[in-house]
Parts: sequence; C-alpha cells; structure tokens
Amino acid sequence: MNFSQALATFIGRRIEAFLTNQFVQGTLLGVGDGFFTVEVPNPSYTTPTTQVTVFIQNVEFVRILAA
Repeated sequence: MNFSQALATFIGRRIEAFLTNQFVQGTLLGVGDGFFTVEVPNPSYTTPTTQVTVFIQNVEFVRILAA
C-alpha cells in the first residue's frame, strides 16, 4: 500500500496537510495518482468553500483529524 492508497481510505474526513511553505486544512474530497483534493472553508461570506489540489510530492506530512 502506498501513500495515495492509504490516504484514500480517509476520504470524507477532515485533514491537515503541511507543505513546505503552506498549510491546508479541510475535508478530503478525493485522491488521485500523485495528488489529492481538499475542500477548504473560506472565511468570506461570498465564497464559502474552495477546492484545493495538493501535489503529494510537495507534502511534508498529513494529519487526520478526529471525527
């Protein structure tokens, strides 16, 4: 089992992804070959959520938050 396959088991859960120069927190929407997508809440009322694609090669570590 590789990292993508392991991460895919947590689709629908809240995660924190730590990259070299960025921090992403939100709900894991999907995992592909070399990337994953996170729905990130936006504090603005005009756009409540944003989908962010994160390339796995840039990830330092991922934390799965308690449900």
